[in-house]
Amino acid sequence: MADKQGASMSDEERQKLMEKLDADLDAFISEKTKKAKINNVPDKEKDIDEIVKELETHPAFIKEVDWSKPLSPELEGLMVLKYEEENPTARAEAYKEDGNFEFKKKKYPIAIDNYTEGIKSKSPDKELNAVLYTNRAAAQYHLGNYKSSFQDCVIARKFKPDHLKAIVRGAQCCCEMRKYDECIYWCDAALMIDPHNKVILELRKSADKMKRDVDRDKRKAQAQERKDREEDLKLLKVIQSRGIQLAGMKNDSQGRQLDPTLLTSLEVHNPSKARVHLDADNILHWPVLFLYPQYTETDYIEAFCEKHRFIDHLQDMFGPDVPPPPWDKEGFYTPDRLQIFYEDKEKEKLYKVNKEWTLLHCLQQKRYKVFGGTPTFLLLPSGTTFETEFLKRYET
Repeated sequence: MADKQGASMSDEERQKLMEKLDADLDAFISEKTKKAKINNVPDKEKDIDEIVKELETHPAFIKEVDWSKPLSPELEGLMVLKYEEENPTARAEAYKEDGNFEFKKKKYPIAIDNYTEGIKSKSPDKELNAVLYTNRAAAQYHLGNYKSSFQDCVIARKFKPDHLKAIVRGAQCCCEMRKYDECIYWCDAALMIDPHNKVILELRKSADKMKRDVDRDKRKAQAQERKDREEDLKLLKVIQSRGIQLAGMKNDSQGRQLDPTLLTSLEVHNPSKARVHLDADNILHWPVLFLYPQYTETDYIEAFCEKHRFIDHLQDMFGPDVPPPPWDKEGFYTPDRLQIFYEDKEKEKLYKVNKEWTLLHCLQQKRYKVFGGTPTFLLLPSGTTFETEFLKRYET
């Protein structure tokens, strides 16, 4: 509930308000009695629930206020009395009760607002403050705000270290946040107070099991990571033994500078993120990119065997029995017209590749470096204006 009180009332105003409320209550009851007599319904025969319902409409007994409408002077006066600032403990208690009322109706955000106002009252009552923080933690928990809920539990224990509800709620928050070590710690703290608490015993058992599962999965992941690293280092040594240079690789016969991250595919045009791999016959297979700058198109070969020739792939991709790509309107892209180049990115030079070369032969060229784990080549149709203009940009 938001703070609706106005300025503090004087003793004279308070006394007048109380007298008016008493008079109104007397008139209210008198009116109900009179109506009962007119209708020949004795008061003693009236259902108790009906009586309570009628009384709840009186400002002195009303519990739920519709803040969207203006308050009557009597009701506004009652709010002032209820949240009197001169008594911080009474004020905090009133907010706590309102918070509990909203909590039971599952109106958790409103309950949180009430508990917060109660906390702001700065009551010297430590136990009351512990309850306010614990209740707010419960509301936050039901909204899924486990971190905020846990923080409130910690503060509640500063006011009352053995506050069981705060400890139980804190343990539940830790479990929801998958902090199983902390959950077990809080459960043990609760069991020191109530050794037979079924909720805590079950929660501790569950947290212990989940902790063991997490530890097991972590050990498996670490073992797999070590295995993958060993395989990557083995692969890097094979690549190095072939005389192939990876960008960033330092020549070290002992392999001390080999880093598995050198194999990571970083090329944005690499759709499958495949990596170079070694088959059972100790032959390397590389992911390779063919770039066609004339049309800003690409072809991706997921596993180009190091022993295969470039011309073999060109025949498979652009041979007479293969339909031309839709972007090759002029029909220039044929195995006999295509020229293959690789780029020295540092010196901005192009080097021509003999189409009869194998991939391995090309990768062994001392000027060639593999970037991002993916060998890349430029393909241009010879005898075209585009080829002439494109090659002018480079020293070939």
